[in-house]
This record gives sequence, structure tokens and C-alpha cells, in this order.
Amino acid sequence: MFNYFKLSRVLLYASVFCVIIVTNSTLFPFIVGKYVFFRGIVDLALISFLLGVIFSKNEWEALRARARRVLRHPLFIAVSIFTFVFLLASLFAYDAGAAFWSNFERGDGGLQVLHFYVFFTLLLLLFRNESEWKKIFTLSLIASGLVILYGIAASLQINPFIGPEGFCNRVAGSLGNPAYFAPYLMFMMFYALWLWFSKKQNPLRNTLFVLILAVLMFFFLLSQTRGTFLGLGLAVIIALLFLSFSLPKGKWKNVSVILAGISIILAALAFAFRHENIPLVPFCESSSRLLDLSVSDQTAQTRLWTWGSAIKGWQERPILGWGPENFGVVFDKYFDPRHFSPNQNSETWFDRAHSVYFDYLTETGIVGLLSFLGIFAVFFLQFWKYRRDIITHHHPRGALLAALLLAIPVGYLGQGVALFDVLPIYLNVFLFLGFAVHLFLEIRHHEKHA
Repeated sequence: MFNYFKLSRVLLYASVFCVIIVTNSTLFPFIVGKYVFFRGIVDLALISFLLGVIFSKNEWEALRARARRVLRHPLFIAVSIFTFVFLLASLFAYDAGAAFWSNFERGDGGLQVLHFYVFFTLLLLLFRNESEWKKIFTLSLIASGLVILYGIAASLQINPFIGPEGFCNRVAGSLGNPAYFAPYLMFMMFYALWLWFSKKQNPLRNTLFVLILAVLMFFFLLSQTRGTFLGLGLAVIIALLFLSFSLPKGKWKNVSVILAGISIILAALAFAFRHENIPLVPFCESSSRLLDLSVSDQTAQTRLWTWGSAIKGWQERPILGWGPENFGVVFDKYFDPRHFSPNQNSETWFDRAHSVYFDYLTETGIVGLLSFLGIFAVFFLQFWKYRRDIITHHHPRGALLAALLLAIPVGYLGQGVALFDVLPIYLNVFLFLGFAVHLFLEIRHHEKHA
């Protein structure tokens, strides 16, 4: 009999390649093709899964036990609550149609989040061992390579649609915006490090992953996205501090303490010399913008003004907000005239608050923001509960893997202060959360059968 569950898994593997889709024939070539592809793949995966439930009853019986464990897990429940609140905010939105269906330019909204939730749930039901998660991590890295190759082609003027970029301009790959590209690469670094440290190492394997990480970091720096640069720096410091306290006394504990100290000193120096025009990529002077951290900067100022408008909008509709994709209404109603400067080339209209937190606060209200933060509160509680078991379960590099697991949500939440979520970021947030649920379930299972 045809294996519908296997087909559903294959489709989920394919979904990570949505990031490479660029549709030149559409009004928003870097947006439309990606979400159409992603939604189509997820819909087909869901249909295939449901056909498996109907026609592959023997395998479904084996899946039912997995489903019961997944549905009861606190992190799955937290993600479910967030999705429900998001859809509820869409239903009671100022413009409910825009909140649910979104628009061509963004492709977010209730329908998109519903697809991410289905993606998240199917991953947890169908990916029952770590090898399947590692496979989707590997495929994500392959997809990221294609995303980067698109950026290289653009910089070499191979793609006439993009035109010349030059490596010293901000690189965006096939995502169309450096502010999307940088957090996407941050997740790719996590996948690469997890794949590297979770398996027995050898010189060839070590060389391969060092090269992969070097390429990812190189293009991460070329994106010149300050918010994600700060998020990654915070993630590194937290990971090293965790290792400093978690490792037993010995050489590696001393190394982690030294590295944690160095990273904190480097962060302090970066802040102290933030106006000194120091490029982080040697041949690229414009990369010095990564250290140009100032609230008086034009982009920082526009964000602060926009956050002021967001707070005023939230005060008017505090419970469920104005609804997803309705921030433009708030921005218009509480427009800060400082955005309009006749003598400067500045943006004068925003449909996002340019902050994950202010976006959720304004668009989904205090209930939506708390449900979003609740996901990560549950994650950190689960992580703290099982941290020792993660270290033991993945011996001898368990401490490194635990530090990685802690670091990536820290980096994501850090960069979210000044950036907002889009498909390439959402996709990897839900993928990471699914993997975290799987990992915690496996730890609990081993505890019970130890």
C-alpha cells in the first residue's frame, strides 16, 4: 500500500526550499513565490497525512502514541495557545479580512500562521527520531547555500533582475532584504553547529563544518544588520556563560570561562568604539555600520517614533489589539510628524513597528504578546528542567549542544527588539520549536525507561 505518511515527510523536507523562490513576474518577487510555495507544500503534506490516517491504519496506530505525547507537552500547548490567540486577534481585528488573508507584499496574517502551526504539528507527529530532524537541518543548510549563491550571482551581475550589488553593499541573497537574511543565517549556524557536534567527529568532517560556518558568518557580516549582530553577540555570551557554569572542573571549563570573559570584553570594546568606523569585513568599509550603535541614528530614531505610535495604538485596543496586518492603520492614526523631514531621505510610512514585541503588542494586544512570550518562558523552563539530561544524553559534547539549544532563542529574542518576523524567520522559529519539543520528549522517554 502507498505510504502517505512517507510522502508527507518528503513534502515537509521540501518546504524549507521555499526560501530560494523568486518570482520575477509578481509585484513582490521576493515575497509572493515563497509563501505560495510554502502554503502549497504544507497543504499537500496535510492532505497526505490525513489520507494516511484513513488508509494506513496500521502505521497510524503506532503514531497515536506519539500524538498523545506531543499534544500534552507544555511547549506544544504554548505554541497552540499563541496560534489560537493570533487567530482570535484576526477575527476581532479592525480589518478582519486583512488580518486573516494579509496582502501580496507581506503574505503573513492569520492564514500564514495557521500554515506554520500545521507545519509545526506535522513535524512533531512524523519526525520521530533525531535522524529525521538532522535531515531537515541538512536540507535547510543546502537551501541556505542556494540563497547565498543567488546573492553572489546578483553581486556579479549574473542576475539582471537584481542588478549589481557589490559585496560591500548589504547582501540579501534570495530573501530580498538584509534584515531577513541575517536572522535566517543565524538559524543556519545553529543547524550547522548541531549537526557538527551531535555526531562523532573526524578531520574531514571538522574541516567541512568549519568551512560551512565560515561562509555563513562571512555573509552574515555582509548583511550588515545591526539588530541581528547584537542578537548573535548576546547568544554567544549566554552560551559561553552557560558552559562556564555547567562544565565540570578542568581544561574545558577554564577555556569556556576565558572565552566568556573575552566575549564580554569585546562587546564592551565594540560599544566603546562604536563611532570609530571600524570595518568588520577587512575590504569592506561599509561593514563598520555593524558597530555604529546610536539611538540618535536615523534608523533608530524612526523606530523609536514608530514604537511611540505603537504604544498609543495599543492603549486604544489593549486586549487583542488592532489585528495582524493592521499596524498601518495605527501608524496613520498616531503618525509622528518627525517622520516627515523635507531635507532628508527618510521613510514616512510603516506597516510594521519594526520590533517583534511592539508588533505583537499593537496587532494582537497584551494577550497576544504574553502568549508569544509564554512560548519562550515554557521553553526556558523546560530547558532548565532537562539541561543535565541533555548534557548526559549527548555525551561527550552534550554541554555544547545544551549551550546551543539555549543560545538560539536568546539570539532570536535579542534581534527581535528592532526587527520583525517574516516567512524565512517564522519558518525556522517553528522548526526550532518543533525540534525542542521532540528533544524534551525524548529526554523524558529515556528518563522513564532508565
